[in-house]
Amino acid sequence: MINSNFLRILIIFLSITLLGSCKKNTDNFDIDFINLKKPQKINIKNKKEIKEKSEAKNNIFLKKLVAFKDPEQVLSKTKFGKKDPFSVGEIQFNKLNSNFEIKGFLNTQLNKYVFVNYLNNEGTITEDSIGGINTNLLPNGAKVINIDSKNMRLTIFFENENFIFEL
Repeated sequence: MINSNFLRILIIFLSITLLGSCKKNTDNFDIDFINLKKPQKINIKNKKEIKEKSEAKNNIFLKKLVAFKDPEQVLSKTKFGKKDPFSVGEIQFNKLNSNFEIKGFLNTQLNKYVFVNYLNNEGTITEDSIGGINTNLLPNGAKVINIDSKNMRLTIFFENENFIFEL
């Protein structure tokens, strides 16, 4: 019973779609190009006037440009980082900056160690570490003063200042 009703509905649906597709298609889509306007030609009589106007505008922009600063002016304003920002080969920074990072502390019977990361170099420093002499994990001339592993503090003396880092 269900199959016969389903077949009747299917036959009715297919017959309607077949009869609907056989009708004559009279809807033609026509585009009328006669009413379109043609673009007008622009006659340039005074090419010299146009060039002069564009050159005047360019001169106004050129007057507003700011000249490059001398390297001496830029070098006198740098306070940290490389001594010469225009040099290519000098890579090592001479100050403690955001490149110095403490990772952890370790106490042994002999020494106290601090795990650090400086300029993409990872390793340990002790209270005997001096930058540029026995380690590359500190800037040149920096010396470890105190390692307090209980309070997780590291004290470094650099350029007549004490820097305290905490974990």
